[in-house]
Amino acid sequence: MNVMEVLTGLTSHTWTLFVAAVLLYVVWWVQKRRHQHSVFARLGIPFVPPHLIYGSNHVLRAPGALATDIIAKWTKQYGKVFGYYVGWRPTLVVADLDLVKQVLIKDFNNFSNRPKLVIDAQPVVDTVVGLRDQRWKDVRAVLAPTFSMVKMKHMAGIINRKIDQLMTIVEEKTAQGQPVEWYSTYQGLTLDVISECALAMQTNCQRDQEKDEFLVAVREFLQNAVNPAILLALYFPVFASLLSFVSNKLAVSGRMTQMIVNHLKKVIAIRRKDLETRYVDVLQLMLEAAQSRYSQADGQVANGAAEPEAAKVKPRHTLLTDAEIIANAWVFMLGGFETTASTLTYTTYLLATHPQVQDRLYQEVCDVAQKGESGSLTYEQVRDLKYLDQVITESLRLYPPVVTFISREAAHDFKLGNISVPKDMIITVPIWQLHRDPDQWRDPETFDPDRFSPDAKAAESHHPMSYLPFGAGPRNCPGMRFAQLEAKLTLARVIKTYRLEVCKETPVPLTFKIPTVAINPSKAVYIKVVPR
Repeated sequence: MNVMEVLTGLTSHTWTLFVAAVLLYVVWWVQKRRHQHSVFARLGIPFVPPHLIYGSNHVLRAPGALATDIIAKWTKQYGKVFGYYVGWRPTLVVADLDLVKQVLIKDFNNFSNRPKLVIDAQPVVDTVVGLRDQRWKDVRAVLAPTFSMVKMKHMAGIINRKIDQLMTIVEEKTAQGQPVEWYSTYQGLTLDVISECALAMQTNCQRDQEKDEFLVAVREFLQNAVNPAILLALYFPVFASLLSFVSNKLAVSGRMTQMIVNHLKKVIAIRRKDLETRYVDVLQLMLEAAQSRYSQADGQVANGAAEPEAAKVKPRHTLLTDAEIIANAWVFMLGGFETTASTLTYTTYLLATHPQVQDRLYQEVCDVAQKGESGSLTYEQVRDLKYLDQVITESLRLYPPVVTFISREAAHDFKLGNISVPKDMIITVPIWQLHRDPDQWRDPETFDPDRFSPDAKAAESHHPMSYLPFGAGPRNCPGMRFAQLEAKLTLARVIKTYRLEVCKETPVPLTFKIPTVAINPSKAVYIKVVPR
């Protein structure tokens, strides 16, 4: 046998071993995946039959499909507690309100974490969304005072200045006889507001929405957040570590994120040198919270005197690091941009399609802010707009802007009602279905702000978990007050100045898409405005 014959024989033998190894791995992988897909069957919980690779995610994210419709269909088919799989991982849908309360409030200690991120991407892992366990509690405690009523009162001036520009743009459109496309218009407003309030960034997103570099980058980020890399990690967890490395080291989490991170690093450095100027924004409040904790931990006060011994033992782990300050400013920007723009859009649409509600709201605004006055409304005036509060509350019931975000992960094996929930199980709450549950809401598809009037609330009893636009329990939305203030200021000023009317370009009914966790209009929302 010559050398060539030996090499040929070795090559053939090697290929045989390789093919055999691949086949053995495939058999092992299929058996493992089938075992992963047997969790709900072993627990006796109804479940959606899964695809071997995708679970049910390919159904939820099928082209043209709406996840809220799919979940509604499954709820009818399987009941108020059922399971489905995303790739290999089981997700338990809980629409039973008593069980929802148990997860979000009563037994929060076992459900304090949101599900682990598929990819450990920066800066998400350092935000109140991505942080877990004790570190989340520490950071949330530091951030909690950031959105207090007192702080919001100071930020009302920033919001009013941005609304001034919105009103100018609407006036120009009206003079040209054009209807206003409200979704993109509100996106420009909310990004301008949250950029200044959370990022200390002066932007001009309202004027040229299609060409503004920052607005375009934010839109691209949100539209592409669930990308092929994320899906690959969902279906094949073995790739998660590699994709995390690529995301953090090579892709640098995207153009928008890098723009924000670089800007915030510069601002933080400047503000730490400039101790005389007083800034009123979320970034400054976080810097002050972190700095005050540093001072206490170091046994120092501002004038250099030593703190009492009790202050010296303050644990250092409660400090906000610069990475956490930047990350949470970043996530506040994302959360405050899209959700508030959607809320404003849906409420504007509902007012245009329900003129009797709009007339009543207009009268209230005129009563609180004298009809002859123009310009800004104060924080105190907005607080007195009780019917406006009912209108926005009902709008958030019909169209909660975030519909797939209230999810929790079990820290330990747990008994949820009569259901055994194993450690690491994801539990998700279908907000859209809860807000339209006929067992809780009379005529649930009808827009009726009076269902939230004091008299109606006294006469009708709703389960406290039937209304969750901002979540519930300790891990609810920290920016709720800020979002409500911005929405109320904007709508009050728009209604005081203009009458909203449906036109031929208005999409009736609204249609939607869910690119990530928020439900967005799928078509432009044109509404005519008529000066009052």
